[in-house]
Amino acid sequence: MSWMEFTIALLDKLVWPAVLVFAVMSLKRPLAKLIPLAKKLKFKDLELEFGQGLKAVTQQAEGVFPELKTDNKTLLIASATHLPNSAIIEAWEQVDLTAERLIKSHCNNITLDKNTRYKHIENILISEQLINTKQGKLFSELRQLRNRVAHAVGYEVGKAEAIQYIELCFKLIEHLNSLTPSQLQVCDTQIEKAVS
Repeated sequence: MSWMEFTIALLDKLVWPAVLVFAVMSLKRPLAKLIPLAKKLKFKDLELEFGQGLKAVTQQAEGVFPELKTDNKTLLIASATHLPNSAIIEAWEQVDLTAERLIKSHCNNITLDKNTRYKHIENILISEQLINTKQGKLFSELRQLRNRVAHAVGYEVGKAEAIQYIELCFKLIEHLNSLTPSQLQVCDTQIEKAVS
């Protein structure tokens, strides 16, 4: 190999890294300005959730200024246009929080297993007759659809499907919220069996 061939081979190996370094350096500021505007950023195994801080601040502001309270369903339907997957994940989170709140108001001594949490919640809701078996099946299927959206790589949902999912979630939430503590009986021993 002559010195000219060596030089060309060396340049061939160094050009792409140099271009990449130049691109990163020149786009550093514009990208830094865009990142706070993003709700979710995912690169390989790195996933950043923006908006969690905003969500916490919004909840604090709603306590201070009651007129800031917003309808979660309306917000999620509006966000389904541009971020259908995120809207689905957030809608499921609302179902989960409502179900957990109901169970804790109904069963004082319950501890939900972290690994089988959703299945455990579903079993308690059905065994305590807070939901019937058809509603339990809906709970399970909504959870499975949410998992597909959250964990399947490249799985994208359309706007119409996201809105339909949100509507179903809020129907279930509405039912769970309609169950007041006075309508509920204290947990029986079946729940203790479901835990073990």
